[in-house]
Amino acid sequence: MPVGRTGRVGRVVTGFAFVLALAGCAQPGQLGHPAPAPEAAPAAPDAAPITAASAPAGPQTVGRGVVDVPLRFRTPAPADYAVRTLDLAPGAALGWETHPGTELTLLAAGQAAVQEAGACAPRVLAPGEVAAVGEGVAHVVRNTGTAPARLVVTTFLAQGVPEATQVPPACPEEPPAAAPAP
Repeated sequence: MPVGRTGRVGRVVTGFAFVLALAGCAQPGQLGHPAPAPEAAPAAPDAAPITAASAPAGPQTVGRGVVDVPLRFRTPAPADYAVRTLDLAPGAALGWETHPGTELTLLAAGQAAVQEAGACAPRVLAPGEVAAVGEGVAHVVRNTGTAPARLVVTTFLAQGVPEATQVPPACPEEPPAAAPAP
């Protein structure tokens, strides 16, 4: 029986959640985490060892919700992916950029907004929400709060190309003032 559009989106979102869960649990040498070099020095003696009391009890959900745009992950060849966390200081921005693939940015903590070319009104994210940005779409992510914002950024990119290209701002920093009423 053919799978409908909703089924494909559900599988993509489920797959994204699975990647996030595994990425947080992966050990060196798994899921793209490089194994330590043989000559790597041992951990600093003052580093606290992970004990059963300090380790998380199991997989933890960072966010859950609905992606408000249709998603299509289709690549002509194998694609590279990366899942990373990023902390943005209050008022900081990542800068306007594009990607040769799809980017999913989940706000794990704090306050942030995403602004995209063609839809310059900032899209405010609540903790646990995700913004999906398509291939080649100029965008910027800003911390709009007074505390650090923690982002979990997942990218699915064409192989062998730069991860991001910096571009000039596609929207004004401040929305233009409304014209006075006649």
